[in-house]
Amino acid sequence: MKQLNTSLRFVFVTMILCGLIFPLTVTAVGQLFLNSQANGSLVKVDGQVVGSKLIGQKWTQPEYFHGRHSSVDYNMSSTEEGVASGSHNYANSHPDLKKRVNQTIRDEGGHLTNDAVTESGSGLDPHITVLNAKRQVDRIAKERHINPQRINQLIQDHTTHHGLVDDYVNVLELNIALDQM
Repeated sequence: MKQLNTSLRFVFVTMILCGLIFPLTVTAVGQLFLNSQANGSLVKVDGQVVGSKLIGQKWTQPEYFHGRHSSVDYNMSSTEEGVASGSHNYANSHPDLKKRVNQTIRDEGGHLTNDAVTESGSGLDPHITVLNAKRQVDRIAKERHINPQRINQLIQDHTTHHGLVDDYVNVLELNIALDQM
């Protein structure tokens, strides 16, 4: 009986610690010290949430930078079925992959960077390489009737540098900056 009593007390204390105290402490620390990150790194324009720095969006309008292809079509709505993230991970010889890549090449035209035709591992990557962004400058400048140099400067101002990977830009932040020009 003493062993059962000790075991039950241990289970109860562990449940209180792991199920109540620890989650509340982590939530409090997150809200106090990392509020933006704890709430999804949301981006607001004029007080309205327009997206998250961490999740890509589908951009198809010619006056905006286009992000990476998403196998889930950036479907993150909590009301729709089939919400998921991830990539199809098709082999290079898979007919569906060839069809999609060829369609992207037709839609975008010309020489494309790898990240313009491939998916990220999550299918929700909010970033593109600087090379991909620069490839889109002429189209955007033509649509917006602005000097391509201004757009190139915008790309440079929003570039994130990492030593181990290609420099990249956040598509949402870049498109917001375009609208604010």
